[in-house]
Amino acid sequence: MKRTFRGASVVPGFTKAAAALAFALLGCATAQATTVNVTAAATNAEESGATAAPATVNLSASAVALRDALSVLSANKAKAGSGISSLNIVLGSGTYQIASTLTVTVDPTWSGVPVTISGPADGSAIITGSKVVTGFTAVTDSNALSRLPTAAHGSVVVASLAANGVTNLGTFNRHGYGISVTPAPLEVFFRDQPMTVARWPNTGFATIASLPGGPTGLSFTVSGGNPTAWAKEPNLRAFGYWARDWADTTLPVQSVDGSGTLTLQSPAPTMGLAVGQRVVIENALSELDSPGEYYVDQTAGLLYFWPPATMSTGDVQVSVANSLLVFNSATNLLVQYLTLDIGRGDGIQLNGGGKNTVDHVTIRNMGNRGGVSSAGSSGFQYVTMANTGEGGITIYSGNRTTLAAGSSFVTNSTIHDYARLSRAYRPAISLSGAGDQITGNTIYNGPHAAIIFGGNNHEISNNEIYNVVTETSDSGAIYAGRDWTMRGTIIESNFLHDIGSTSQPTATMGVYLDDEYCQTTVRRNVFSNVMQPVFVGGGRDNVISDNLFVNSSPAVSADSRGMSWQKADVTSASGVFQTALRAVPYNTAPYSTQYPNLPSILTNLPGVPLNNVITRNVVIGGTQLTADSGAAQYLQIGTWFGPQDVVFSGSSSASTASVTSGSTTSQYGSFVLSPSSPAIAQGFQPSQFSR
Repeated sequence: MKRTFRGASVVPGFTKAAAALAFALLGCATAQATTVNVTAAATNAEESGATAAPATVNLSASAVALRDALSVLSANKAKAGSGISSLNIVLGSGTYQIASTLTVTVDPTWSGVPVTISGPADGSAIITGSKVVTGFTAVTDSNALSRLPTAAHGSVVVASLAANGVTNLGTFNRHGYGISVTPAPLEVFFRDQPMTVARWPNTGFATIASLPGGPTGLSFTVSGGNPTAWAKEPNLRAFGYWARDWADTTLPVQSVDGSGTLTLQSPAPTMGLAVGQRVVIENALSELDSPGEYYVDQTAGLLYFWPPATMSTGDVQVSVANSLLVFNSATNLLVQYLTLDIGRGDGIQLNGGGKNTVDHVTIRNMGNRGGVSSAGSSGFQYVTMANTGEGGITIYSGNRTTLAAGSSFVTNSTIHDYARLSRAYRPAISLSGAGDQITGNTIYNGPHAAIIFGGNNHEISNNEIYNVVTETSDSGAIYAGRDWTMRGTIIESNFLHDIGSTSQPTATMGVYLDDEYCQTTVRRNVFSNVMQPVFVGGGRDNVISDNLFVNSSPAVSADSRGMSWQKADVTSASGVFQTALRAVPYNTAPYSTQYPNLPSILTNLPGVPLNNVITRNVVIGGTQLTADSGAAQYLQIGTWFGPQDVVFSGSSSASTASVTSGSTTSQYGSFVLSPSSPAIAQGFQPSQFSR
């Protein structure tokens, strides 16, 4: 029997011009699975304003707009039908162009009801926060031509953004090290690839030549460039590793004077400026001199662009929406087989709630992160993520006071090119809390870390990581630091290869336990062509065992910074270490039982790197250990194995000679050990990495 509900409801975040929404749903008196069919045509017509949001939304219709379908979750479930046992919102193939974030604050009455939002298995349901830009013409304005490089005349074209329905161009906010993530301003994409805001130099970096205002000032000069032209640029910006090769900031340039001195907008970068540090000048029409570059005239609302190939209709898109999907307090939610493409903010947020999964979803071309979750027992699996501006996936899950596990996860996913805009401390995966998992992922192409973790009792295993830490120094592919209480994580059976920077090879690490990080186990991993595979930076109670190090030297590094240059931080009651210590019940259960050495940390030689165990590791083509005198006296060193203790097996495996030569360093199959290896007979436990 057909039953229809006709009642009015205003749904926060989903109203248009304060329209009252009502829901009509095909159902029956008994519990049943309910399917809502969503189409791109209905969605795009409503988002563009071609059709108005209906006063009564019939969710049993054959073509429902996406925003209307999602809004049912923000209202009392009884309005949709008390007999619903599960809700399936099914998107057909097509491109869903949304004008603003799809935000769903799930009503508590939906608790316990499984909700699935899915598209076709081929990912052909594409939700995009972009607008297509057309109407490009040759540049004829004399002022623009005078600013454009002569070589760009005839190649750069211009279009009115307002004529394409784009009037909100966003706001540029300084971004980078230590700065909260905010939506990027409008960006340009060509055939679904991010383009480059006009910059100098076109590739690589310039360096700071002098500091007229000193290292704590705002002024600097560079050798070369076009300061006379830059002085005429109204919204000039500068990106730089201003004082450290692991801390970047992009911020406005206040002025450029006749001598070529550039003055940054206050405040100065966090750590000041230093001669020789790397910088880029950007957002200048006068630097639009290469295919793929663009410039947005904020005042006139014009997009100047040098297309990298002959343009066709639909090739050029600009980001207009902030985050694409935001779910607040959702439970039992499955988002599956969708493509989330282009936005100024995050691809998807799971804020609170629990038992939510993002599965087989492609997320790309976001201005901020691909995904963010603070939901318990939730996460991302079989996700493909690329070209994000401020990192890949961020997980906050678990209770650090009780050490209750969050049981959240990032598994079997591929993440690459994940730090386009801010370059350092924007990892592919950021993890904090307690009791979560990062397993089975492939991560590559990143200027800084692949994984940054904090908190307790995590598992980081079976991940392949390569071509990261390519632009920064004093950095690690897997990184944690500066807290004595964050313990219990296991880093196991990962394959790290081809890590580091050619410009700073001695300051790039594989696993970096920085600034006295403690009680982390690094075991059964394979490191190939990693400059410093494992670095213990002054911490204690760490275990480094059963790893295979190939062409990676020194295999393990350790120092005693808490006894020397970091001693003041150790002894200060208001310092970072003791402040973090007081933030958790470190001397009572469960901390005292799970980490028995922690309660005495202030009375048992604080800052001294005690109880670090290094044993049963294989080193081929490198040295075993580097440690300063303070650390060396406390290390507990067991067996080291060498080439004579290893036999590689399998058709894809290599001889010890070929491995040492570096000819097979990027294939895990080259490092599979035969059970007949003498090292195994003596207790070595090989990696369980698998794909």
